[in-house]
Amino acid sequence: MDYKVVVPPLGESVVEGTIVKWLKKEGEKVKVDEPLVEVMTDKINVELPSPHNGIMKKILVQPDTVVEIGTEIAILDVEGSAVQTRAFQVKPDSGEERIPVEQETKAPPEEFVGTVAHHERMGIHADKDAIEAGIKAMKTSPLVRRLAREHFIDLRLIKGRGRNNRITKEDVLDYIQKRHEIDQRPGFVWPTAEDEEVIPITGVRKVISEHMVKSAFTIPHVTTFDECDMSKLVAWRKNYVDMIEQRHGVRITYMPFIAKAIVFAARDYPWINAHNMGDTMRVKKYFNIGMAVARENSLIVPVIKHCEQKSILQIAKDMKELGDKANADKLSMDEISGGTITITNAGVYGATASTPIIAAPQVAILGVHKIQEKPVVRDGEIVIRPMLNFAMSFDHRVVDGGYAVQFLRRMVEFLEDPDSWLIGVM
Repeated sequence: MDYKVVVPPLGESVVEGTIVKWLKKEGEKVKVDEPLVEVMTDKINVELPSPHNGIMKKILVQPDTVVEIGTEIAILDVEGSAVQTRAFQVKPDSGEERIPVEQETKAPPEEFVGTVAHHERMGIHADKDAIEAGIKAMKTSPLVRRLAREHFIDLRLIKGRGRNNRITKEDVLDYIQKRHEIDQRPGFVWPTAEDEEVIPITGVRKVISEHMVKSAFTIPHVTTFDECDMSKLVAWRKNYVDMIEQRHGVRITYMPFIAKAIVFAARDYPWINAHNMGDTMRVKKYFNIGMAVARENSLIVPVIKHCEQKSILQIAKDMKELGDKANADKLSMDEISGGTITITNAGVYGATASTPIIAAPQVAILGVHKIQEKPVVRDGEIVIRPMLNFAMSFDHRVVDGGYAVQFLRRMVEFLEDPDSWLIGVM
C-alpha cells in the first residue's frame, strides 16, 4: 500500500528545509531506518530515515527545493496491507494547498517574454498595491507568494505551468531569470551600468536571514558594554596551557573561562539565563551555553550542555569536539538544540566591538572580542594591560538595563580575579 513520506520536525524554530539529494531512486528497495533523503536547514544537514520496509514508488519533490515541515515529499509502496504508524509528528496542515514541483522545462511563450520586457525593462513597474492585488488574485503556495513579494512581481503577468495552470516556484524563478536574460540581449546596453554579480539568497543563507530579521524586529534589543582586564587569566594560561595540552590533549582557550564566569555571575542575576515565551519567562536552572561557529558563509551554534556541572577542562574538551564537528558538518540535532544563552566570539577575526543579535527565545547573547594591550590607569599610574571588550545584547521586554549591566560587571569581576574560584573548577 502507499505510504506518504513527509518532512518531520527538524529542531526548534526550524520551519522549512531544502532537499539536498535523494539517497534512494524510484523503484529501489528500502529498509526501515535506512536513509531516504538528505535535507538541509539553517542549523544542520540531516538524513531522513525510512519509516517502513518497501519500495521507493515516487519522488514528489526534486533537489534544491525548499519545503515546509509536514510537506509530502515521496511515496513508498510499503509491505503489508496495514501500516503501523511510525510517521513523524508534524504540525497540523494550514489548509493551504501545496503545489508540487513540475518537471516541465519548456521555454516560456513569446508573449510571456514580451510582458517581462515591457514591465521590467521599460520602466513600467506596478506599485505595491498592484503587487499585492496580483498575489491575492492567484491561488498559489506560500513560497510563491513570498518570492513574488521579494522580487516585486505581479503574479498576473506569469503564465502558470503547474497543475490546472497554477503558478509554481519554477515559473517565478523562470520569470526572474528571463528578466536577467533580457539584459544580455545583443545590442542591449544599460547606461551607466556597473559590473555586479547576482547571487541568489537561498538555502541556509536564506533561512538565517529570515531568522535574524524575525529576531531583530521582534525582540527589543539593547546592548551593554564593559571591558575586562585579562592580566591574571593571560598569565595563568601562559603558565599552564602547554602542560594541559600535553596531559589532556586540548589546547585551552579563554572561552571555557568565560562560560564558567557566566554561570557564576548568573547565580545573582538568573534572569539572564532564560527563555522569553511571550506570556511567561522560563528561568533555566541549568546552563546550556551555545557557541557560535562560523562555516564559510553560514553560522551554526553547537551547545555545551550543563556547564554548571562541568570543569573548565571538560568545557574546553566539549568546545573543541563540537567545534571540530561543526566544521566537518557532523553535528547531531541534539548537539545544536536546547541552548539557554549564547556566546559569539568576533574577536577571533580581530573585531574589537559588535552588537550581536539574540537567538530567540533566549534573552541574552554575549559578544567576545579581541584582547588588546591598552594603556589604563591603575593606582594613579598609566600601565599597559591586556583588555577585552564584552558586548551583551539583552531582551528589554524581560531584562532591565540595570540588571543586565550588573550581571556583566559581575561576570567581568570573576574573570579579573580568577584566583578566587579557578582551583575549584579545573
